[in-house]
Amino acid sequence: MPVVRNPQFYFREGFCWSDINTTFLKCRQKQKSINDVKSMSLYSSTEKVPEYYIVCLINSNFMSYYVDDFVNNTQTFQINDARQLPILIPTNEQLEKCKPLYNRAVLLKENVFNKICKETDIEKELNEIEQILNEFVDELYYSV
Repeated sequence: MPVVRNPQFYFREGFCWSDINTTFLKCRQKQKSINDVKSMSLYSSTEKVPEYYIVCLINSNFMSYYVDDFVNNTQTFQINDARQLPILIPTNEQLEKCKPLYNRAVLLKENVFNKICKETDIEKELNEIEQILNEFVDELYYSV
């Protein structure tokens, strides 16, 4: 008989990333679904550190280089690696800067998914959002 372990984590929203990556980590919002070893999933345990904020941090160049230099320089990024990330508790002001950028990027990707536009149509704006988020994360970590 198969055994279901940790059923409280199944069919929960959260954030996830693929097990295999390049230097640059790519994290995304996770809809309610089962978990799989090739798609690592985590869930924020506090409202002080919302999941969209963690997604933005993990998607930043700073965090990718941090992982590559200090956590795991292989092509895999797993749960125990993610647990070693230095997540700074954000202020409300920092969350207010981050949330609109996250929401805009998600909306753009949803538009592609729903065939409202093509990936090439949103590429420039996504690159601009990525640049702003990289600057935001650099400011967070380099000012500590």
